[in-house]
Amino acid sequence: MKFFTCCIFLLVNIISARDWLVDKITDRTTIGTTSLGTLLLSNTLISREFLLDPDFATIDFRDLHETNSSILRCVKPEAVITLDGIEYSIGGVLPNTQCAYFNRTEFWKTKTLDTRAFHFSTYEVGIPKAPFAYTPKRFAPADIEWPPKGIHLSVYFKAPYFAPLSHKYVTVVVNYEMYDGIPLLVKWLDVIDTSGRGDIDLSFNSIEILAVNQPWSPFGHSWLYVETNQPPGHGTNVIWAYDAEVNTIPGSFPPSVNCTYQTDHLIIVPLVTELSSFHVHELVIGSSDEERSALAKHRLMRLLAPHTQENPIFFHMINGTSPAFRSAIDQMAEVGFEMLIYSFGSGFDMESNNEAYIEQISSDIAYAKSKGIEVGGYDLIALTRQVQVDWMAIDPTTGKPRDSACFASGWYDYLLNRTLTFMDRTGLIMVETDGPYGGYSCASTDHVHHRNNDDSIYQQDILQGKYYQILRERSVYINQPDYYFYQGGSKTGMGYNEEQYSLPRWMDISVSRQGMFDDTYQRIPTMGWMFVPLTVYHGGGDAAQFEPLVQHQIEYEWALAQYLGAGVAACYRGFRLYDTNETKTLVTKWVNFYKKYRSILIRDIIHVRRADMQSIDSYMHIDPYSNDIKGLAMVFNPTSDPVETVLPVPLYYTGLTDTAQVSEQENAWQNYTLARDYHIDLPIRLPALGITWFLIK
Repeated sequence: MKFFTCCIFLLVNIISARDWLVDKITDRTTIGTTSLGTLLLSNTLISREFLLDPDFATIDFRDLHETNSSILRCVKPEAVITLDGIEYSIGGVLPNTQCAYFNRTEFWKTKTLDTRAFHFSTYEVGIPKAPFAYTPKRFAPADIEWPPKGIHLSVYFKAPYFAPLSHKYVTVVVNYEMYDGIPLLVKWLDVIDTSGRGDIDLSFNSIEILAVNQPWSPFGHSWLYVETNQPPGHGTNVIWAYDAEVNTIPGSFPPSVNCTYQTDHLIIVPLVTELSSFHVHELVIGSSDEERSALAKHRLMRLLAPHTQENPIFFHMINGTSPAFRSAIDQMAEVGFEMLIYSFGSGFDMESNNEAYIEQISSDIAYAKSKGIEVGGYDLIALTRQVQVDWMAIDPTTGKPRDSACFASGWYDYLLNRTLTFMDRTGLIMVETDGPYGGYSCASTDHVHHRNNDDSIYQQDILQGKYYQILRERSVYINQPDYYFYQGGSKTGMGYNEEQYSLPRWMDISVSRQGMFDDTYQRIPTMGWMFVPLTVYHGGGDAAQFEPLVQHQIEYEWALAQYLGAGVAACYRGFRLYDTNETKTLVTKWVNFYKKYRSILIRDIIHVRRADMQSIDSYMHIDPYSNDIKGLAMVFNPTSDPVETVLPVPLYYTGLTDTAQVSEQENAWQNYTLARDYHIDLPIRLPALGITWFLIK
């Protein structure tokens, strides 16, 4: 035991000089048995160690890159399920006698078999498999690897001797994936019934239970980030709480995390052949620094949802007639826009089977393709969608239809068929699915894809995810105002209140730039959209809209610069992109800027100075792996006076260590020496309402 611990300590010290957020980590994920007979899964950034005898259990989960410490303080079951009302732990090792801290010496002497649990049978080692096919396009980063490289561990469990006969045909598979170069573990369950009867009721009680040391929880420093692959509010929960079993000990309140399905009712799903749970993502950050935590979460998103890095420049068209469409396409081709979306209110109908209409759309899309422009369209698909009454979701408290469609009814089959047929016939390659399934239950007992209220949330989530996966495998670009990124969605709103786009133009621009600054802590730039109301949106009238564009060129340029400069797509919604040669030149200037530097502009943002409208503000894109441009900083002066100041620019995450070369707008390069904290002091001179940008290499 001492020898093994010493080896880990030496390994950590060897690699401690490397920072996975800056340096390329080339070590591969490994798995093997230790001298103690345990199974060790590691990628040199984290490790998870499993006991194999007397049963399977996680006995250590270590941070090897930041704190060189153990996350765990107690053994827990690997998972918990219920079959026909009987609760089973998965993994038959009882917790150690006290859980305030892990006394491993005592545990090795007293480890006890839980005879009532599903017991370890065998394990298999493979490689990660992609949940859906994906080929990068639309100028996504060239370094995408899909599926991610690493190791997939499948651990098989069989029912205990006392279980009813029907349960002895059930196998539980606990899946773990660890990936190269990132301190991330992903876990989920598969439950398989080989009897073929399909008469077992299954509940996923807990997919993951970890008893952690205080700093790793939100009650401490939040060094361990845990999420599921389902949108928030859809019945999956990451519940942090203090352990009841040790709460009675004065001064001892250790936390645990439980990843479970939790709604206003128990989720019970008929087990027919095989069912899978949601996935749990466990990211070992090991730091309380806000920027570092954000960058780590962004790496997770880029790894498990790489399609979110596609970032076409799109236009929301409000007029669906053929002449208006083609006029907009001509303008887009002139200035370099890449995608047109038939907006809400345009008259677009993706579910139409009218032959004349389909021929018109097909002809118009062919015209757009001839100009190198992709076309998509808006559709309201579930939430607040009114469909035929036998497809509506039923409220379990009233027995009456809700105001939304049930996505596990025949509506799913109809919608998918209409969507795919329309795409096949017209060439549509993008969808903006407003109102995707939002997590509500349905008490109907005669819908084709669910049994009753108990399994309706589970089945609706599965089918909404499947809908997006089918589209993603066709390379369809998907805007969805929800968090279906791990199922194939491309973008959601950047976290704004839509009413801000009805504010007067300057107020809208200012509030939106502040919002982007804040929201890019939570999201990579390319997974969110903002909004430019070229025509009236919600309200606000002439004071809010940008039309006529020639009269509002300064505000228009600020909108183009702050969104394209942030790498954040905006919905430019109206009927044209320019109205004069002056505004055409303006749009072309910033589109060309974005396209020239797209490879760095779609990378992560370092938050330099938040906008307060009293002086300059700035954000900076970084790419530590680039052999050329490692940073691009946007700087804004929103005030009515010229500003001359010095801006401290943090360069640690660019990967530069000693010196940096900086150029303002591709002018002469200046040499700077980095301070001990890796920052440089950048002189800034900006006129009133001035915008500039700096390249860093």
